[in-house]
Amino acid sequence: MFNRKFGTKSIFISIKNGILYASQNTKTAALIRDSLLFENIDSLLYIFLMLTIVSCAFCDSSYIGIFAICFSVLETFKLFVKKGARTKISLYDKAILVYFAFVVLSLFGSTLFALSLKGFVKTAIYMYFYFSALAYFRDNREKILPTILAIAGIVSFESIIAIIQNNSGILAIAGWQDTSNLDPTQIISRAYGTLKPYNPNLLAGYLVTGISSLWCLFSINLLNKHYKRFLGFLILFLLATVAIIYTGSRGGYLGIAAFYMIFALGIIYYIQNYLGGFRAIRRRYKNLALTLICAALVFIMSNPAITNRILSIFEFRGDSSIAFRMNVYASSFKMFLDNPFLGIGVGNKNFREIYGLYMKSGFDALGAYCVPLEIAVESGIFALISFVTFLVLWLKDALKLVQSAPKRTKIIAFSLILSIFPTMVHGIFDTVWFRPQLQILFWLNVAFLGALKRN
Repeated sequence: MFNRKFGTKSIFISIKNGILYASQNTKTAALIRDSLLFENIDSLLYIFLMLTIVSCAFCDSSYIGIFAICFSVLETFKLFVKKGARTKISLYDKAILVYFAFVVLSLFGSTLFALSLKGFVKTAIYMYFYFSALAYFRDNREKILPTILAIAGIVSFESIIAIIQNNSGILAIAGWQDTSNLDPTQIISRAYGTLKPYNPNLLAGYLVTGISSLWCLFSINLLNKHYKRFLGFLILFLLATVAIIYTGSRGGYLGIAAFYMIFALGIIYYIQNYLGGFRAIRRRYKNLALTLICAALVFIMSNPAITNRILSIFEFRGDSSIAFRMNVYASSFKMFLDNPFLGIGVGNKNFREIYGLYMKSGFDALGAYCVPLEIAVESGIFALISFVTFLVLWLKDALKLVQSAPKRTKIIAFSLILSIFPTMVHGIFDTVWFRPQLQILFWLNVAFLGALKRN
């Protein structure tokens, strides 16, 4: 604990029991705290947060970054002016900071410092946004559910656009599907929504990360016996699932499969611990579940384009896209072996320059197409270990809330698990996770948990 003076200013900073306290004790700070602007600063912060979320659907990365920075800077200003401001640092927060420390080391160890700096700045913005969102929601826990509602609104909008695009037979902007050995009935019209740059894998990743918001809302309304709202959010949830299928993203398919597997495990846990086991479940509910499963299978099997796209996952080298990724994986792993501790530096521009020394002719790539491999290549094995540690510690805290929190908090906490881990499953086969649209949703969900588990 220390009290450091800078001229006429005094900044009080202390760390006690894992809690960081920071405030500025000056006459100016006191005047600011009494001003009309500061009294409404949380509302202004929420406006910038909403602009950040909405811009993910319509704007380029630069605009998303600007809104995120504005939110973060304003939250930092609030923390230093607010009297007695504090931020608790959890174990998984420490793991995130260790991960970021290795990212910094990889930057200064990179042979292409200028290119790596561009990627580093993006990562720094994401980290800054996360800790700012964490501080904001700890002071405004009542804003968590409205924010989830806003995310659900964007996810629903993108889902409807994707379904319209698929049914209108929209043409691919790039070579998104190997059609050399397919007849016209097996070619899927891959929806890409409004996210920029237009890419069906990006849309699938966004929907996989965001669909849990709709699950959260229909579950809370079912709990509160608001059956009309429950039905509305359930329909939107099912539309989002269909939209993910219409993207034709095989990584997205694996992500949504992970979502439903975790969802099923949650149902089994709830039935066994709160409803007295499956024997206590009424037959009509069992029949409803069986009907929904059969309807899903009929929907997939009746559409040869979707069926073929799903089955192509298992073709491996027989599919040109999968063969391309396997070549990238092999080359990227060689890059990691040559730079195991600090990596090559952060960012796709840096990656592309160095990848040229390892790639097979004709297989250029912007990234490793695998998030764990990308982290290891860019920042080294210790950064990867730190990131995996963060995920494990985060899951541990989320499960504690699911088991012991009030019912509504249980639902929100479980919805966060339904967001984070399907996203990571998708990330094993693609690197759209590094795009700002997914980063904003991902770190918001991480921040929600930190705010919910506040004592």
